[in-house]
Amino acid sequence: MMKIKYKGVIERIFVSALVLFTCYVIAGFIKDQGTEVTDIKDRVVSIVPVDMSRVNEIIPILESQPKGFGDPCSDRKNWDKLKASGKYAKALKEADEIMEKGIPVWDEDLYMGIFTKGDSQSGKDMQARRMRALVQLVWAECIDNQCKYIPAIEQALKEIITQKTWVHPRNFNQKNFDGLVELSTASYAQNIAQTLYLLGDKLSAGIRKETLAALYQRAFNPLLKTIETKNNDHGWLTGTNNWNAVCLSGVTGAALTVIQDKKERATFVAIAERYVKNFVSGFLDDGYCTEGLSYFNYGFGRYTTLREIILQSTNGKIDLFNDNPKIGKIAWFLPNMEIINGVYPAIADCKQYSKPSNSILRYVSKNLNMGLKNYEEVDFRGRTNDLQEDLMNVFPNSATEKESTANRSDSTNKLRGYFDVAGVLTVRPARLYAHAMAATLKGGNNNEHHNHNDLGSFTIVVGDEILIGDPGSIPYTAKTFSAQRYEYKSLGSYGHPVPLVAGIQQRPGAEACAKILKTDFTDKEDVFSMDISSAYQVQGLQKLNREFVYSRGKIENIQITDEFEFSSAQVFETALITRGKWRKISANQLIVEGKTERLLVTITSPQGAFSIESEEISEEKGDPYTRLGLCLANPVKAGTFTIKFSPVEKAGKSE
Repeated sequence: MMKIKYKGVIERIFVSALVLFTCYVIAGFIKDQGTEVTDIKDRVVSIVPVDMSRVNEIIPILESQPKGFGDPCSDRKNWDKLKASGKYAKALKEADEIMEKGIPVWDEDLYMGIFTKGDSQSGKDMQARRMRALVQLVWAECIDNQCKYIPAIEQALKEIITQKTWVHPRNFNQKNFDGLVELSTASYAQNIAQTLYLLGDKLSAGIRKETLAALYQRAFNPLLKTIETKNNDHGWLTGTNNWNAVCLSGVTGAALTVIQDKKERATFVAIAERYVKNFVSGFLDDGYCTEGLSYFNYGFGRYTTLREIILQSTNGKIDLFNDNPKIGKIAWFLPNMEIINGVYPAIADCKQYSKPSNSILRYVSKNLNMGLKNYEEVDFRGRTNDLQEDLMNVFPNSATEKESTANRSDSTNKLRGYFDVAGVLTVRPARLYAHAMAATLKGGNNNEHHNHNDLGSFTIVVGDEILIGDPGSIPYTAKTFSAQRYEYKSLGSYGHPVPLVAGIQQRPGAEACAKILKTDFTDKEDVFSMDISSAYQVQGLQKLNREFVYSRGKIENIQITDEFEFSSAQVFETALITRGKWRKISANQLIVEGKTERLLVTITSPQGAFSIESEEISEEKGDPYTRLGLCLANPVKAGTFTIKFSPVEKAGKSE
């Protein structure tokens, strides 16, 4: 085993951090896997020995030989079409540069940065660059087919299968770093397996044998050991967030791609069938994903690749889309979450202006007959980010074999998207025009996957600009998924457009839960109110209700009213969050200005004067934003605080 030597203070930091981290892993296998809400736990399937009767049912329906996504490089029909498209010139150029320089070197200082500097991202990025280099070389060889890139590919494989670990730095543990399936290992395993499958005997027998042995050592055997012994290494098997689907997709896909023995392949299919049910359980019954848009793309994207490779490997006999009726609702998550003009809310650990996965939307639209015409004809040629999804999308698959459903009118409600279990509402205008305003309004609870403490938060879009709302995620560090998570303003409620009650922020936990009081939706007006008092541990707090009223007309208006009551006089403050420019135009009015859009903000309270305190926040070098604290001048026992938002056309602009 490789020994890592650090001297003096750095050594002590590393040892202390490693001990704490090891305890943390044993206690719950990485907090990034999220925390469970009680009703979800009741539906989680537990770890049990492999069901050999099910394995025996799967064996006869498997293909006789392992097969991955796409066709082997030697089968030129589809590869030559891709080459003739001219879409891969950039990939070939990048591969030439990699071949000249070699793959990026393993950087031990970057990898261990989470322990020495609290930097978890740089090591992950270094690992990803090494795998991306291999991926680019393989794409280039399959397009070019001249064995030009084979020496570089073999060298890359040698370096990768002998590198210290395939595991992300944040999941590092010296006792199992060479044998643990987690997010990075899953990606490594399937991309490496695809390399063996695509290139076949273009690679030397020796490197194929060594690479297959590495897959068993680092991915296949460790997972099987957990199933057999119920050790704590793979807690994601009973987890209900993206980890479950990503890890199962990677290791199962790799097994189906390279393992010769049908019984072994059937074993991994049986494991995936059983435990991926937990991933589906993590979605609420209305299809809502509490992890937010980015992790939906990641997790459900890998669910679709898992579904597809099992479907192809079993000649359509096993279909994960038929496993749970909730899949149909989950498929509508992305269309229903769009605010307006392709803009989505940055709920949970998600950046502002994140976009939905075209791959997912095409795949579900055609497979589930959804009629999302804007996505069904997307051209995926030229994309070479991996040998999984990007390869699947340019070769025949279950979606490409389906007729277009573009003539079918999709069932998206144009005026609103409402997740009644989650308590999340998106409101939209009756017509689209240059300065139309729409919004997403959030209830939920503070025990969600990739949770932010954000009961009552909202995001307002004018045109295609987010002018007010949730600022989104910040760069990850060692602190992000620790007990200190909510010391970050951006993850706690302070960095969200929600009240600060008697100087107290919202608490985390399932007990902090928005109780929906009213949903009155009409073509002209949507009223949505909730009790968010449970989020605040403030002595004497008797009432805290937040009401949203969205009015449609010539222009749209949003009015947000907080009604509060205490047993004794307390300070009440609420906040606006923006990355736009703002200025005060009167005692109770502001203008918030984006690149091309403006928003008029009118603030009223019968309790009298209020102050506006501006604070710029940027954490861990994340994109800065402004928090406008709107605080009543004097403590009060009860009252209301109302903020009205209206789009304003810029001078010189017209519809």
